[in-house]
Amino acid sequence: MNKEELRKYFLDQLSNGECYMTVAKEYSTYKMKRGSFKTRDVQKESHRLTFSHVENNRYIFTDNVVFAEIIVEEGENLKFHFHVDYSYSFFSIRFKTFADEKVYGCGEQYTTLNLKGKEVPIWVSEHQALLKIVRKLLRWRLKGHPEPGRVSKYKNHQSYCSVPSFISSKHYAFYCHEDSYGMIQFHKDEVIISFRQFPQSITLLTADNTRDLSASLCRLVGISPQIPDWVNDGAILAIQGGIDVLKAKYEQAKKDGIKVAALWAQDWCGHVVTSFGYQVYWNWKADEELYKGLKEFIQELNKDGVRFLGYINTFVKEGSDMYNYAKENSLLVRRTNGEVYLIKSTTFDAGIVDLTNPTAYEWYKNIIKENMINYGLSGWMADFGEYLPTDCVCYGGDPKRLHNRWPTLWAKCCHDAVEESGKLDEIFFFNRAAYGHTLKYTNSMWNGDQHVDYSDEYGLGSVIPASLSLSCSGCGIVHSDIGGYTTVMMMRRDSELMNRWSEMNVFTPIFRTHEGNRPRDNAQFDHEDVKKEFAQNSQLFYQLKPYRKEVLRQYYEDNLPCMRPLFFHFAEDEAYVNQREYLFGRDVLVSPVMRAKEEKHEVYLPDETWIQFFTGEEYQGGKYMVESPLGMPIAFYRKNSTFAPLFKSLSIKKGE
Repeated sequence: MNKEELRKYFLDQLSNGECYMTVAKEYSTYKMKRGSFKTRDVQKESHRLTFSHVENNRYIFTDNVVFAEIIVEEGENLKFHFHVDYSYSFFSIRFKTFADEKVYGCGEQYTTLNLKGKEVPIWVSEHQALLKIVRKLLRWRLKGHPEPGRVSKYKNHQSYCSVPSFISSKHYAFYCHEDSYGMIQFHKDEVIISFRQFPQSITLLTADNTRDLSASLCRLVGISPQIPDWVNDGAILAIQGGIDVLKAKYEQAKKDGIKVAALWAQDWCGHVVTSFGYQVYWNWKADEELYKGLKEFIQELNKDGVRFLGYINTFVKEGSDMYNYAKENSLLVRRTNGEVYLIKSTTFDAGIVDLTNPTAYEWYKNIIKENMINYGLSGWMADFGEYLPTDCVCYGGDPKRLHNRWPTLWAKCCHDAVEESGKLDEIFFFNRAAYGHTLKYTNSMWNGDQHVDYSDEYGLGSVIPASLSLSCSGCGIVHSDIGGYTTVMMMRRDSELMNRWSEMNVFTPIFRTHEGNRPRDNAQFDHEDVKKEFAQNSQLFYQLKPYRKEVLRQYYEDNLPCMRPLFFHFAEDEAYVNQREYLFGRDVLVSPVMRAKEEKHEVYLPDETWIQFFTGEEYQGGKYMVESPLGMPIAFYRKNSTFAPLFKSLSIKKGE
């Protein structure tokens, strides 16, 4: 179907009996533990409403007891507005779809790209459930080896980034303008969209191809602010432990030939050692004891063309200066009894800054401006955003309606601080949590806290599905921590994993490392078996700058995401469901190694002529077993690319 036929296909369902709504009075329960949620609902007085008649372009649905109407707003997209007796909170709508379609999106999906047959919760949550991690490690211990291919049942899936939209292989998309808890059920030949409150509206987008559909969705959710040019200049190196460690590792990195764009010290504000590991002290001002002379060192870095980044999240640690101030001035989220609502992320308690309170919002925004931007920071990790409990008291109203909005409020607070400081072209910050329109406020999403392993659900194997599902949700720029983050029990990052991860991230918008929560247990960029390879990859990332800037331009101007599923450009290909490979822009195909000690690697190439980076070997479309030694990223470029001379020169440099 073309886009006009698709519009007619869904519009006709309003009056031919194939579309129906369900409304009910509902009582919902939620339980949160460390950002993970369990929820259920009890419905009363449920009514299934079917089409009755049309009145002045208003489609009336009823069961002869309850009446509802759908008003269709026609324009570039179709927009469905709903009206019903508001004593009914639960809402669902059913549309007939296509049995042979595939569907993608709904935010960040870590284990599967095609969601057909899945029931997808639309609720921002911590992706890593502690119980699931423990079970994984117990299986590991019992078997004596990891199971990288094992994934849990999809019904247990939770995501940092949940977006109320999806795209279909039939070239249509739905976007839901609603913030309450939702569920999208993709059955064989129907989709059921439900929320625990009546949605403001639902938009139907149609296009003649997936690229145009994706671009329309990107524009609908909002285009991210442009990344400062310096981010393209090399690696963002994670270093922590104090000013002496920072200086020493920076000097050694330069001697090792690493192309450095920035240093990222997440413990710039202090640290606390817990049973979980080496953690940031959540009190957002420079620790002048741990980082004595940091402001002057940042100025020296800037003269070298190197930036300095920090860390901040939505909490203040109990007992810290900022916590005490916020508590005294009623700037924190509270319990129903008036006490501060303390949350536990890992091992210590913290208060949640009430971003719906204008006074608290201004206070936090000014902390970012004064303690970070004016201090000399050129960016930060804007962590968390998923932990707003549903049984708290917020200035802005019902926390069940605010929970999904929280990541957007957080990203906007950071963006407002940057904009008011006049530094939109200098500051780079990146977020973990998102919902709806969060993307228009942050420079980049990152994939969250991957495990330091190859596992398909939590580790290296989860990155490509997560990134591509974000691309299918309107997100243009996403990247991952090189090497992963979470280290518990027997999980350790060895040099091979660190090298494989950096090989992949060469072909992403951002090249950034993370030390993890137990730095001493993990191979870092300066490990003896890593630093040569890492230096080589950082140089390659820098050399790809002209092409990367074109890929970024295609996002900012043409609204195409940087990392793309193969079907964005090869729609009729069997690669349609490939979630082990991706296109970086139009001209580069990347097929990263996803398993330890892999010497050969199967690659699928669409029907064009491709040239392998670093060997110069030419391939036609098809499947191939390709040698995959360490030190050789598995990537290909289109022979007829206008950037072929650049790519060829990189091949020569890599082989020297």
